[in-house]
Amino acid sequence: MVTRKKTLKLKDGEETQRELIAAVGDTLREEGFQGLKTNRIAKRIGKDKNVVRYHFENMEGLQKAYIREKDHWLPFFEKFKLGDNPGRTQVQQLFRELMQANFSGFLENPEMQQIILWQISEANPLLTGISEEREREGARLLEKTDPFFGGSGVNFRAVVSLLLGGIYYIVLHAKTNKSTVSGMDANKKSDRAELHRTIGQILDWAWQASEQQHNK
Repeated sequence: MVTRKKTLKLKDGEETQRELIAAVGDTLREEGFQGLKTNRIAKRIGKDKNVVRYHFENMEGLQKAYIREKDHWLPFFEKFKLGDNPGRTQVQQLFRELMQANFSGFLENPEMQQIILWQISEANPLLTGISEEREREGARLLEKTDPFFGGSGVNFRAVVSLLLGGIYYIVLHAKTNKSTVSGMDANKKSDRAELHRTIGQILDWAWQASEQQHNK
């Protein structure tokens, strides 16, 4: 039987976990990934360092919980799904919406920006594992494009890869240095709209080029 005392203890534990996860986000925004130290995180919520070990075993466990909560790719893969044998139009539309959503979501999510910056700034087994998980999920979607690009001379994976890298680079420049890339400023509404539109345009060009090759 669950007593009121046990229920309150459970709620207190859940609240402490939420506070610790929030403290990781605050630290990333204010200090960058270099500030992710057990003592600093615990101090932010007025506790000693043992609180991290009690709730998450170690700092890596806390970081993993934070990334899983804040990484927008995980809910993206839940939202953007394809069934068996999807049609060309369906697959094309999914990738257009997915990549445009990634641009908008990354632009508006400072914590995700810090996660990506952290990921490309140091060798870290935890971050490597998270990245590999994203890659596995992404590969399942990309496999759905193979019937439409095979033998066309258009490498759709390369197109998506370059778009992803470009999105991260442009957004991190805008948000970290308040700077432009080729004159485009992701902090400006008009430039954001153009970047969003062009992501879809580039993907459409790839699909059109593939179709033209197959129709020859």
